[in-house]
Amino acid sequence: MAVFFQSSTRRAIALIALQFLLTIGVTYWIFPHYERWHAFDLQHYHNISVSIRQGLVPYRDFLLEYPPASLIPILLPQLFSGHEPLASGDYVFGFVAENLVFAVLLALGLLGIAPRRGVSTLTKYTLLAMLLSPLLPWRYDLFPTLLTVAAVLAAMSGFAVGSGIALGLGIAAKLYPVVLVPVFFLYFVASRRVGTGVKLGVSAIATTLLTFLPFWWLAPDDFTSFLTYHKDRGLQIESVYAGLVSLGDVLGLTEASSEMNYGAQHLISPLSEPLLQLQPWLFVAAMATVYGLTWWRFREESQRFTEISVETLVAYSTAALLAFMLMNKVFSPQYLIWLLAFLPLLRWRFVGVAAVSFAMTMTFSFITRQLRLMYPPSVVLLNLRNFLLLGVLLWLLVSFSPFRLRQTFQQD
Repeated sequence: MAVFFQSSTRRAIALIALQFLLTIGVTYWIFPHYERWHAFDLQHYHNISVSIRQGLVPYRDFLLEYPPASLIPILLPQLFSGHEPLASGDYVFGFVAENLVFAVLLALGLLGIAPRRGVSTLTKYTLLAMLLSPLLPWRYDLFPTLLTVAAVLAAMSGFAVGSGIALGLGIAAKLYPVVLVPVFFLYFVASRRVGTGVKLGVSAIATTLLTFLPFWWLAPDDFTSFLTYHKDRGLQIESVYAGLVSLGDVLGLTEASSEMNYGAQHLISPLSEPLLQLQPWLFVAAMATVYGLTWWRFREESQRFTEISVETLVAYSTAALLAFMLMNKVFSPQYLIWLLAFLPLLRWRFVGVAAVSFAMTMTFSFITRQLRLMYPPSVVLLNLRNFLLLGVLLWLLVSFSPFRLRQTFQQD
């Protein structure tokens, strides 16, 4: 047995090293050309970091479209620069190096969640990380993703306050972990630990508010600009809604084009406004469905097995994220990074389909000109990607549905 665990540990370490080296290799290949694909975001991060080094206050002295905890990964490279702010090229190097470390920490976190399936989990993680490697080190999304893994680890240990703090920091960094809070809360409540669930919710809310308050105090009139910034956006061209309208344009059923604003391509079409009016209702309906099934499955599993498996928690966390991404009006390619906290912990059949969608995303992300010109192959590829991710969502909800659990027991 000891020999087996030593062998398993060696393979796990080898996989983490392989993922690290492969990501470095892809990054090294892209680095001389990064301005072609990543200049806008990285220059924006650099400008934010320099502004803060110069003593300017976010939201008050300059626009910041991100929540305040985003400043942690954005500012971190500048903390090693001495008296003068880093130049743009040096900042990019530091930012990429930071994300390479985050990627390794993420792998270690996944190994901590599933130590007995560590080799399989890390193999899946390496595959998915490699598919996203042209994008992975160049955005700050690995930081909130790492926090969600920390939230799972804390929840597994029954440390609800720690899980809530991790989720609260994630919300304060990227907002999206807010959709995970109900899943984790229901996990504890269905496990007959209502007090623990309350601790998680309170700690998540308190952490978020405590992170927000200093910036609200410094810039009371403009602090909510990061919320209005996203509220005022239109249909981003890679969203499910925009993809369907673009397909309608290709088929001659409607007209569509795109324009650059809010740092991305957005859809221009007679259908844009009606879809923007409908989108919040579809979003609420989708999230309510996921949370309803989450509660039902958690309660059924808790009653039959006395505890809820980590796989079920991960499955419904993945479902909540997918519903959030697919029903939102914005679906940027880097959003897929968020799924790295959960997908590697699922079975290969889910990972395989998701991996194909990742590859499709990287393909049309690097040919955005064709997509914004409604080039038919790019539009079809986009819709296939969205269809595959929708398929993963529905497949998860069916595979982990309370009905499936009941049928299993009835057959037994």
